Amino acid sequence: MTHSVRIPLVFAALVLGDPAPSSAVDLWARGARLEAIDAARKEVEQDPRPETWNRLVTWQLAVHRHRGALADAERCGAPCNAERAEALYRLGEYERAVPLLAERDPLACLWKIDALEALGRFAESDAVLDRARARVALDAQFLGAEGRRAARNGDFAAAERAFRAALDVDAFDGEARFGLGRALVGLGRKEEGLAALAEHRRLLPLLDGVEFARQSLDLGPVHAPNWTALGDAERALPRLDRAEAAYRRAAELGRPEELTANALRWSRLLLEDRGDVQAAVDLLVRTARETPDARLLVRAGDVLLAAQRPGEAVARFTEALALRPKDAEIAKRLAAARAGASR
Repeated sequence: MTHSVRIPLVFAALVLGDPAPSSAVDLWARGARLEAIDAARKEVEQDPRPETWNRLVTWQLAVHRHRGALADAERCGAPCNAERAEALYRLGEYERAVPLLAERDPLACLWKIDALEALGRFAESDAVLDRARARVALDAQFLGAEGRRAARNGDFAAAERAFRAALDVDAFDGEARFGLGRALVGLGRKEEGLAALAEHRRLLPLLDGVEFARQSLDLGPVHAPNWTALGDAERALPRLDRAEAAYRRAAELGRPEELTANALRWSRLLLEDRGDVQAAVDLLVRTARETPDARLLVRAGDVLLAAQRPGEAVARFTEALALRPKDAEIAKRLAAARAGASR
């Protein structure tokens, strides 16, 4: 006869050992960003190599901890100069940032142009722009910088061309839209200019919404509702492909209780923006199979009923009523669908 042996927890911990703590890299990959940064700081204390410092600083920049990133970049020294430059730029310390911003990196080059303009050092910013334009062809932000330079020099015709070229590359570039409006006003085309400026005012809160959603994702990249929020923000612009990609990612990451809200929003895009009734219904029904929720099936039934497909709507409302047998509203919809199907 065998007997089970119970090992005291303290003794078991000594024998078996506690689970090994997650490394900073593991935590970051799992989306635990703040915990990863804390772990990375401890790792730096034990292993102060440049690459360890660089990881700590880069991660802080990624979650918008710019002052912390700057302090650690300065402790790291030259190996973290690129990260130090970004932190200084983000903090508005342009005088200190300019010497460190490397023109070979397109984004750092744009920051350098912007910083020099903010400092009123226009001859230097123009020189940086000329060198960059020799390397970069069609880029909305560099074209926008060209437009700003032309407008600053009073050449509003050239500014208009540059800003329109930027908008051809990125129709949602808010700065180019604003610059175009100012250039048109400068050319005496006041009505056109005011219309462009009004469009800029309309787009600005929508672009801010996308930026806010992205910042939330920087902190919680595996949190499905953050991806749904980004999808909503992108759809509002509308950048439909980006919105769908965000909704799709939310569906991949979401817990069962998070899937319904995402599917309802995504299906509206498919129906209202894409005009694809079947894709919207398929998404709702597929999600209902993963997380039984009457709201998904009711919405599918409503879509089918509006599309003059009452027979199919009956099936969806019937499934929904099975989940909520006492729901009078679902029963009412089911009766309407049956009446339509019998005609």
